[in-house]
Amino acid sequence: MISTLSIRNHYTSELTRCINEIVILLPLNKPCKINLNGTTITVTDGIIVNNADLYQMLDVQELLELKIPLPLFIEKDTNISKSYFDFNRIQFVEQFRNLVLESIHQPIQDEFSMNMYISSIIEFLLREARVVLNNIYIPYLNTKHPLVGRITKYIHENICETLNTKHLSQTFYISQSYISILFSSNININFKHYTTSLRIALSLYDLIQDNKNIYEVAIKYRFLNVTTYSKHFKYYIQMPPKKYIFMFKKGHYKSPYKIVSNNVTSKNYLNKIQEPTMHTSNSDYSLNLSKLSFSNCFKSMTTLIQIDDIYTLNHFYESHIVGNDTTTMFSKINFCVLDTHLKQLNALSAQQFIHTIKQLMLKGHQLTIKITNLSLRQTQKFSVAKLLAELATDSAQITLQFEFAYNTFNELSNFIEKVHLKYPLIKIGTTIDCIIKSKNTLPQMLHHITSIKADFYYIDLDLNRFYRLMAPKVVKSQKNYNLKQVLLIFISQLGIEHANKLILTHLTHKSLQDYYNTSSQQTHILLTRFLVELNQSICGFGYPYYTDDNDRIMLFNKFHCPMPIVHIYSFLKVFFKQQVSLLPNAIICKTNWHYHILLFSNVEKTSCIVKINHHFIKSFPVFSRLLNKDHGMITNLIPSNIDQKLFGLSYIEQINSANYPLSKLSLHYYKEPLIYKLSQSSIQYIMIAMS
Repeated sequence: MISTLSIRNHYTSELTRCINEIVILLPLNKPCKINLNGTTITVTDGIIVNNADLYQMLDVQELLELKIPLPLFIEKDTNISKSYFDFNRIQFVEQFRNLVLESIHQPIQDEFSMNMYISSIIEFLLREARVVLNNIYIPYLNTKHPLVGRITKYIHENICETLNTKHLSQTFYISQSYISILFSSNININFKHYTTSLRIALSLYDLIQDNKNIYEVAIKYRFLNVTTYSKHFKYYIQMPPKKYIFMFKKGHYKSPYKIVSNNVTSKNYLNKIQEPTMHTSNSDYSLNLSKLSFSNCFKSMTTLIQIDDIYTLNHFYESHIVGNDTTTMFSKINFCVLDTHLKQLNALSAQQFIHTIKQLMLKGHQLTIKITNLSLRQTQKFSVAKLLAELATDSAQITLQFEFAYNTFNELSNFIEKVHLKYPLIKIGTTIDCIIKSKNTLPQMLHHITSIKADFYYIDLDLNRFYRLMAPKVVKSQKNYNLKQVLLIFISQLGIEHANKLILTHLTHKSLQDYYNTSSQQTHILLTRFLVELNQSICGFGYPYYTDDNDRIMLFNKFHCPMPIVHIYSFLKVFFKQQVSLLPNAIICKTNWHYHILLFSNVEKTSCIVKINHHFIKSFPVFSRLLNKDHGMITNLIPSNIDQKLFGLSYIEQINSANYPLSKLSLHYYKEPLIYKLSQSSIQYIMIAMS
């Protein structure tokens, strides 16, 4: 009698009676169908099969099956026969699943660990899933055939009486052969097997719970004699009753002290998912909420949304702000209109443009306009000066962005002075790419940048292009600096005051890979790390609303579906303007009533386990959101190799409606730590409510 763990994959079992064990079934990836006592159930989180239950697995895939011997439960509670376990009664489902799956994540090596593992599961079930009855548990059989229902009910109520087809035929006024047909066709099990297996299952309690001798038990359940009882007992339990009693009294049912996987598929599957954690400690990463220091202020960073032209700005407003406001995900939004050279801007279009801008400003957003002409006249029909006059009351929310490519340093500096005099509340920004390209040394570059009286410094260069230009100017020795080192040196030399004006507007997947020196395709993880690490150092980041350059990190794809960056900002939003604890793969803050935790996986590991210890003395609710390859990754939902023209807009909208992180609300048992297993592509947000 040992505990066995299996992973069932594309597996269908025969209908069988659960005897001398409690079976825990947990789907690992997708819902599974289980026939339990005549009812086919779709199992999502898990199900428990009790002693005497009839059950069958129906083409299950990646289903964990853990069988624990019944004597281990009787050892914990000698009155276990008058109860059963119901998975639906478990409040702390995630904790129970983590508890059972522990043997997969952390291979059990010794006797003590095995005892603790099985014992903790039994104690959890007794505490959380047990339903107490007045009488011994005999499962009700669900059937659509009324006569079968009446017969099985009669059998259950008279299980200790004489039961055979002759007796039942007289009781129900039907032929013996018809009874056999009813059982075979409706229950898929023959009559004798149904009654005998039930009697053996129930007799176990008498043998070891009530300490009755074998003869008494055989007589109680109407077996002809001890020999007949022993014969059937050995058939179902694989040992005679005498040995069964002896093993229970001596405690031999506890050995061997390891989980046994009973098929090759299980072993291969277990080996595959154990491999990432084989060389780690009990958890790859451990947090203790009561010992954290919240010493860093997580700034509310500027988000520069780059819009091609004013028509696109109006489209963005109607698509993503009117009705469903996507911009609530971001902090300090600044809409940057890249091209204001409009040749067909009539009076109606101009008025609509101004209305859109005013609506955006009412929501607290900012507007940035690129300036290429020092007269503030972009075209004959569009004057920035006229626009500024229309928005005079909102001028504090406007930024003019200048570029040195169009003017000399002195010309631009003088013009900025004039703008400040005429529009004292307007902010000034300047693109510094030309300075980076033209100056030969880092000190020269820094002198020119800091001499400009600007509120923002924009770097429109891709980070790899920035690195190629900057590296020769930063290096003073034979040492070769990488991209990350060069950027951090530049920020450091710029000084805190001026670095806090810096906005990086050209982030690419390739440059993030180079920045972190990895070939990982999980660049949403790299982006999250990048945002968190540079939060203390610079002003913010810019992203295109949409671009045909697939290497650029953009907000939406061509179907207006949010890209992962939108979800990342929704995770980070709660941390802005909060005192936080910054850890290598996590950011944590504590408000009056909540802990907020953001975990992001290590791209160099296939998976990692995070254990969160807490100090709470009663159970508490936990809200979580998970972004990974299955949830919130629109590039996975709409693969690039599929021609989207084959689908109508309605299908894209349906896909987009599923393009969100997986949200879950659960109640956590206070005596257990929170444990999360993060796959290589996972970002996990957790909110703990403090009661």
